[in-house]
Amino acid sequence: MGNKYKARRKEEIREFVAELIMRKVKDPRVSNVTIQKVEAPDDFSVAKIYYNIIGEKDEMELVRRGLTSCKGYIRSELRNHMRMRIIPELIFIYDKSLDKAMRIEKVLKKIHNDEEDPGREGGIE
Repeated sequence: MGNKYKARRKEEIREFVAELIMRKVKDPRVSNVTIQKVEAPDDFSVAKIYYNIIGEKDEMELVRRGLTSCKGYIRSELRNHMRMRIIPELIFIYDKSLDKAMRIEKVLKKIHNDEEDPGREGGIE
């Protein structure tokens, strides 16, 4: 199995799961979820699905429970609509990379503002 095939397969899974969550999963706990990426071993026995939340991060536990609740449905839809020898076990993981990027941006903005106004006191949060 070539790297291009594996990458394409991971992207197909990501798109399929994102579409399901957006259009077919009726659980309101997952209505603000975006699927970022999928990681899987060569045999696709497990699919780690990285997600982020649009809007309020304080609902993270509710979202996690919602994703856990619809995992069986998503897996059965994968079985019905995608040609796969093995239907992967699904593991949903909150993707912290966007949070980190936003914190870095905030720090850089603070540094930039401090450089423009050298008389201003204050440190980085």
